[in-house]
Amino acid sequence: MKKILYSIILMFFGFVCIINVNAGSLSINGDASVYVGNTLKVTVNFNNIAGRFKIASSNQSILAGGNEDFYDNQSVSFTFTAKSEGTATITVIPVGAIGDYDNEEYTGGSRTLNVKVIKKNTKPSIDVNKVYDKNNYLTSLNIEGYTLSPVFNKETLEYEVELEPGTEKVNVNASLESKKAKIKGNGEVSVVEGINTINIVVTAENGNERIYKIIAKVDEKDPINIKIDGKKYTVVKKRDLIGSKNGYEETTVSIENFDIPALYNDITKVTLIGVKGEDEKIILVSYDSKTGQYNLYQEYSFDLMNLYLHESNDDKYEKKEVIINEEKVIGYKLEGMKDYCLLYATNTVTGYEGYYLYDIKENSVQRYDTTLLDNITNTKDKYLTVVIALSCVSFLTMLFLLIEVNKYHKKNED
Repeated sequence: MKKILYSIILMFFGFVCIINVNAGSLSINGDASVYVGNTLKVTVNFNNIAGRFKIASSNQSILAGGNEDFYDNQSVSFTFTAKSEGTATITVIPVGAIGDYDNEEYTGGSRTLNVKVIKKNTKPSIDVNKVYDKNNYLTSLNIEGYTLSPVFNKETLEYEVELEPGTEKVNVNASLESKKAKIKGNGEVSVVEGINTINIVVTAENGNERIYKIIAKVDEKDPINIKIDGKKYTVVKKRDLIGSKNGYEETTVSIENFDIPALYNDITKVTLIGVKGEDEKIILVSYDSKTGQYNLYQEYSFDLMNLYLHESNDDKYEKKEVIINEEKVIGYKLEGMKDYCLLYATNTVTGYEGYYLYDIKENSVQRYDTTLLDNITNTKDKYLTVVIALSCVSFLTMLFLLIEVNKYHKKNED
């Protein structure tokens, strides 16, 4: 019985091997890189397969060559010429009736070889006996029509200048101390509103660089200056500087006769505008067109909730300062719960406005139902009233008994 079983197993594996040997296969081999101007030899193996195939480059301007012909169980070499720097793919693909040596249709698909064509680096000859100039200084530096601060000194690398509002281009003039040095960054330079950094790079003959820097500030024309919590800000007038925000639509608001780009949320009814602080950082603030008031906008994401934090109009809870994402926000105390507090917010997705319970340690929130707390508070107040009433009754009863006892003793003494 065992001999029969072994014979069956051997026959099975022999059958599998025969299938693997006779099955048609296709492969392509060659180097993955070649220098511009050189040739690349690629070998295609047609194993137990016959038919018409196309061998081609994906970009003839980078790697030229290829052919289309009938091939029958053979290995064929092709030569491709590297024309220019880049990457090309050599593909072998069946284009006619294909069959393997078991008279079955070939279904192996195409084969590819990715080739990178590299430009030869021809290093210039170096005269080892030559001494290369190391001078990378300027003898003068200025912006036409303006005065740099401090006064130019070839050892001083950083300067400042204030440009007229609306300036878009300036002309940077610079002179080299050495005729063998090279300079970049001078000439006509574009600037935008705000802070611009202009780098003038001087490269000595020996390759050493020295960078002179000009910090050019373009003042805004007719700025709208405001104050929020005692800090000075300037209203941003360009839309591309305030970006976009999920849940908000682009709109405009009129401020001091200017159309100011804004963002509006139809759920929270909040309008946001961009303002720039003294540090040139742009932030979003809420703007009330009816009252003309500006307020810092605080929105935080907790898991899937986006909450716009603001103050509550009632005085149920005592305010407390809370730190969220390293920013100070207004929260509300919960007696006896030091790791929790309340936040008053509007959900920018659902529009729900109310209290949220904030876990200070876990940095998580959930909607807070004040009804339960109010019921507990009301019940506590009722019990307190009953206790006070019973205490008063007990006190009066004791007082009455003491008076009666005192009268009784006096009567007996008489």
